[in-house]
Amino acid sequence: MIPFLRRLFSPPLPKRSSGNRSPQVANAAPAVTPVRHYFEALNVVDHRTPIPATGLYVHRLLSKFNRLQLASVARYLWDNVGLVFYATDLVANYSTPMIPRAATLDRKWNEAANALFDDWADRADFTGRFDFWDLQRLGSFYLDTDGEAFALWTDEAGFPQIQLLESWRIDKPTIADDRIFDGIQLDTQGRVLGYWLDGETLLDANALVHLFDLERYTQYRGMSPIRRGANDMRDGNDIKGFQKVLSKLSTVLTLAIQGAPLEENPWGSPPEPSGEASTEEEPPAETNAKQRSFTVADLVAGDIPTVPEGHELKQINTPSAPANNIEVISYLAGCFVAGMGLPPAFFLDEKLTGPNQRAVNGKAQRKFDRRKQVAARLGRSAWQRVIASAIASGALPSTEGWARCDFIGPSKITIDAGREMAQEREDVARGLMSRRDHYGNRGRSWRRETEQVFEEIDYILDRAKAVAAEHGIPIETVMASFGLSSAKGVRRRAKTK
Repeated sequence: MIPFLRRLFSPPLPKRSSGNRSPQVANAAPAVTPVRHYFEALNVVDHRTPIPATGLYVHRLLSKFNRLQLASVARYLWDNVGLVFYATDLVANYSTPMIPRAATLDRKWNEAANALFDDWADRADFTGRFDFWDLQRLGSFYLDTDGEAFALWTDEAGFPQIQLLESWRIDKPTIADDRIFDGIQLDTQGRVLGYWLDGETLLDANALVHLFDLERYTQYRGMSPIRRGANDMRDGNDIKGFQKVLSKLSTVLTLAIQGAPLEENPWGSPPEPSGEASTEEEPPAETNAKQRSFTVADLVAGDIPTVPEGHELKQINTPSAPANNIEVISYLAGCFVAGMGLPPAFFLDEKLTGPNQRAVNGKAQRKFDRRKQVAARLGRSAWQRVIASAIASGALPSTEGWARCDFIGPSKITIDAGREMAQEREDVARGLMSRRDHYGNRGRSWRRETEQVFEEIDYILDRAKAVAAEHGIPIETVMASFGLSSAKGVRRRAKTK
């Protein structure tokens, strides 16, 4: 029964062609045989672009040449199309830098560790050109153009430093090994053992940090996210260039001479033989009256061209650029930025209502938070290596939990700074929100800000006691000027001082 149904519903076979058919028919592309499936996504029709059969394994079959081609196209667009740079610049501005901060229970040790790390950050670059925060920004650009970046750790200067490697530096060696995937050395279980630098030196996996956006579990190398909208930006840039040319032509008075071709002498007047120059005297200069005579063309402030007999001067009407081209360019830009994980409305700065803008900002913040996590991988590795080196050299004492750190990132995007601050203060006062989240939304460290508050209170209390004693007034009166309560505990603390 099954073979009978297969023969019944199988597509018809193409007819055999005769041997005397014309060359045009022989070279014609074969017609696509419609295939009907229960799932609409599997239907094959003539008017839809076919999907390659290897699409499921494209990340495994992706060659080094294809990956570098994608990076080259992305870099070209990044250098030549302003909207592409603007999108990557937005991601970098709202996602970097991620500043590590000590997270132990020893306050004095935390201050010393943070100061030491900040000093190291100024000389973190192996080449001596950038600080640690600039390296994070450059890494964000590489993630968007090349799809990945490698931070190699080196101790040649006597302390840890970072050598930022571009993606093409990690290359497959010439040796035949099935466990080497595009420059990455794997073990039999698929774990990463090392990276081949320039295809010659195998670097240990712990010697560098591989930064890339996670997309698939089986992903070992990163690809540029610009690949999803590269064609859209190329088309949009072409349309913009054509519209600019058309706009220029529409403002120019273009004329053409119709008729037979004009006779021209490309050789000019023949030179006179040597020694046979004309001996005739030049005619005397005309009078000033004749020199200053005006023509009709001078009076109308233009030129009246003269054409030979049999020719006609005709004006060419250049059509103006269509207005909907701007909409097409904006739509293509929205398609491009959506492929990078950003909402088009956030990128195009559209005029939205308050609730809509908050929703758009929330979607964009998710993208920035994911990029912050990638930058935090480099920050966490830097903290552990720098602090471990300081402890080993005796610059810092060892303490429990020295390898743990918090991060201070860029401020959270918002359009209601005042409204949200009031709500957050209420949440912090009621214990519904931690101080770390409150200060983290502003790009600040809650420990440092809390210590600053205590330092200010100590200074105010000391000065209030001195002023009260000098002028003979209650200390509560001075403290009230700074918004401090006159509780018994506060008065007791002031008296003990």
